[in-house]
Amino acid sequence: MTYTVTNQWTGGFQAGVRIVNRGAAAVKGWRLGWTYGNGQTVTQLWDGSYTQSGPNVTVTNAGYNATIAANGGSVTFGFLGRWDNGANPAPKQFTLNGSPCATS
Repeated sequence: MTYTVTNQWTGGFQAGVRIVNRGAAAVKGWRLGWTYGNGQTVTQLWDGSYTQSGPNVTVTNAGYNATIAANGGSVTFGFLGRWDNGANPAPKQFTLNGSPCATS
């Protein structure tokens, strides 16, 4: 899984996420979660839907990208966000369907 800030400006940013399935079975339905550490908020997201409660963000698949093929299949989504506290560090830990997710 990769989390990349693709553009950033004072108080805002754009980011993209790519989830890669390294397993031998397809993932049918996915939910990616992370926690922001510096007050960031998601304001708009495409290729999925999101909820945010305080620093905790959960992104759920759209209908057309619910399955991640086995052995290297991937899905992507992007979003806009806001930050107010002087820095915009990337989240350090992610979960995929409730289990820890490796990052690269």
